[in-house]
Amino acid sequence: MKKGIVLFLLIWICLGIQALDVSADVIFEPENIFYKRHAKECEYANRTFTVNGYGGETELYKSPLSDKVLAVMKNNEEHYISYIYTDEKGNMWGLVEDVEGGEGWVPMAYMYSSYGGSSFLKEYQFQIKKEKGIIEVDSSETIYSWAYPGSGDPLIVRMEGNPLSYDRVFTDEQGLKWAHVNYYHYGSYTYWVCMDDPSNLNLPIREVDNSIPDPPKAIDRVNGGFTVSVWVVAGLTAVLVIVTGCLIWGIYGKGGDHE
Repeated sequence: MKKGIVLFLLIWICLGIQALDVSADVIFEPENIFYKRHAKECEYANRTFTVNGYGGETELYKSPLSDKVLAVMKNNEEHYISYIYTDEKGNMWGLVEDVEGGEGWVPMAYMYSSYGGSSFLKEYQFQIKKEKGIIEVDSSETIYSWAYPGSGDPLIVRMEGNPLSYDRVFTDEQGLKWAHVNYYHYGSYTYWVCMDDPSNLNLPIREVDNSIPDPPKAIDRVNGGFTVSVWVVAGLTAVLVIVTGCLIWGIYGKGGDHE
């Protein structure tokens, strides 16, 4: 009986450890209805983007196929986008989950992301090698971390002598090796450490394109309509009101003068 209990406990512990290992790689999926229906057509983004709408703002829709506007987002606001869906006409839509009162989809033509760690990983994906290892850290040594190799504005890594675990390695144009470090402490984030010269504050800065693109006036949507800025709609509405007012005045105003 005791052997059976011990065996059961061992099996339970093993399954628990396995579950923990698997959970580390799990990507939590949103409850959004459109996403659930089109999950296989969505790409994981997990990045923060900045609003860059035509006329100073852009709209958040219930879905890429819906005309229902849930919110209006102002330019220069930053929003987290978890997944990106591409419709049949090639328009990319981002799922925004941090708006007040819910979540929705925004045309990516009106969003941009400044160059950062995710941009570097995508641009140099074929030059970055998967390689696991540990960087030994001396408690008296100053170690600098970078958003990506050559990013500028480094931060000091304070690990009290604890080693740094990395999962990828990149060799830059100067031949310096960089380690991609995953750091977990009240959340998780990643950074790069120059393995060959970790205490050098003046490493070469990489030139990147951080220009903000000009947003289009409108995009051709799958449902046959056009998505345009609220500012444009408001302007057209104002013009229509003025023209209508002039016509009314022309008809009734002039008629009153003849009486």
